[in-house]
Amino acid sequence: MPFLHPALENAAAGLASLSAAATAIGAPDPVTALRQIDCSPQTIRESARTLSSGRDVLVMARLEFERGAHSAERKWGGEPAARFRGSADELDAHYRQAAEAAARTASVGLDLADLLDRLADQTAARVMLIAEGVSPAAVALLAGDRSAEPAVREACGTIAEAVARGVATIGEATTFLDAFGTPVLQDEN
Repeated sequence: MPFLHPALENAAAGLASLSAAATAIGAPDPVTALRQIDCSPQTIRESARTLSSGRDVLVMARLEFERGAHSAERKWGGEPAARFRGSADELDAHYRQAAEAAARTASVGLDLADLLDRLADQTAARVMLIAEGVSPAAVALLAGDRSAEPAVREACGTIAEAVARGVATIGEATTFLDAFGTPVLQDEN
């Protein structure tokens, strides 16, 4: 199965001999470890852009509603017009809140995509350095040289740790998403 992130896909291809050596000795597979941090920042960016477009639709709908409300108000008077204005203002506030939330969420989505992109690139680069350093040992092990086993095991463990640190960084860096678990418009029931 291909990776979602191109840098991780390239790194996985560079891990082929180390992965085969790991399998031969029962060490953790570095490609499997790398899958733990696989992501698609481009998909998140596309979602954020779609959300931003939705925000634009909300803004246009709000402006259109406001024009219609003003037009209706000019034709009415007294208490019905005042009640209508109160309801129209409340609905306008909901439109504004929804549009602002969409804009904030789109912005956070773009920031998240950038973070995931950087993290995937950094992790892929780190993993490739480890793999390149142990490549002679992996090739030797695959050729039957059991003395290379400790170096291969250590490299596989180091790769797993590097990926785990990257995954932990995602968790730590995305605590700002917690606020997005609260609905913008509270249920009034």
